[in-house]
Amino acid sequence: MIFGRTALLKTTGQIRNFAVASTEMSEPKVHKRPVKFPKMDGKPVEIQAVYEDSLSSGSSVGTVVAFHGSPGSHKDFKFIRQKLDDMGVRFIGINYPGFKQTDGYSGQQHCNEERQNYTNAFLKDLSLTEKVIFLAHSRGCENALMTATTFPADGLVMMNPVGLRIHKSIRPLSRLQRIEYVYDLLPKFLADAMIYRMYHSFGLKVHDGEEAINALRSVIRCGLETTLPFIQKLQKQDTKTFMIFAGRDIIVEEEIIFESLKEYKNLEHFNYDTDIPSDDFSKILKSFDSCKGASVFVKKDTHYQNKLRADLVVDVVKKIFSLNDVKNKL
Repeated sequence: MIFGRTALLKTTGQIRNFAVASTEMSEPKVHKRPVKFPKMDGKPVEIQAVYEDSLSSGSSVGTVVAFHGSPGSHKDFKFIRQKLDDMGVRFIGINYPGFKQTDGYSGQQHCNEERQNYTNAFLKDLSLTEKVIFLAHSRGCENALMTATTFPADGLVMMNPVGLRIHKSIRPLSRLQRIEYVYDLLPKFLADAMIYRMYHSFGLKVHDGEEAINALRSVIRCGLETTLPFIQKLQKQDTKTFMIFAGRDIIVEEEIIFESLKEYKNLEHFNYDTDIPSDDFSKILKSFDSCKGASVFVKKDTHYQNKLRADLVVDVVKKIFSLNDVKNKL
């Protein structure tokens, strides 16, 4: 995502302070396996998928499959995964091709249709039979939503989603498209150096120019206006839904998410200024008993609620899995 550097650096400082206060993180359990799927031109491609799988033998409690933003990786969910480990929940962190975990491939487009071809093939090979929740942050929310309408899911959790229309970090879209155009004109070593410096000037962490241009392309090709049919399809399912978003999100304006929230029917909404009182956790969780789920807005939170609100997110995961247990006993 492209946005103001000052705001990002302030946010980064908040996250760093949060990380220092947190317990020491355990190392992720990273796996590799081949995944074959069709490219946009219809030709098959096989790549070596790199992903995190905390309990590859499975879990009787349930499985959480996570979708990262752009740029991003399975590491974006380490605070959540740490808490899921304590619950005995299996965590699978997908890494999309081209983001320095799973390698990219020739002709990669980074659009949602292509990303879903990869996602579907990846999940089909896993043959998940236990309870499943799809969880995502930022750009990954589109693909988590699409996946939840394809694979049976107990829950969908979206943190800082991107909405249904062009937001401030990619407006005007033509500016980003010009950057991509110039990149493609230049010799690769010059183009990579240019895009790498640009991303770092915005305070974004990328390993090299290759990751930077892949992140840019995936942002340019966000679904946005094509997302609504998937929301409508989700409404016809029993899938419990949770959304949390922020007022100081440097990617998406809060009004854009409030607009999209109208399309998610039967969610109980909660507004907060800075903190969510611990007593309110139970109120939020209780809404899952009588409603399809809940949405939470924290005015002074930032784009990184995957870290700042890990406690609440994990409690929601636990609640959704417990509802499935009750349903199975009836």
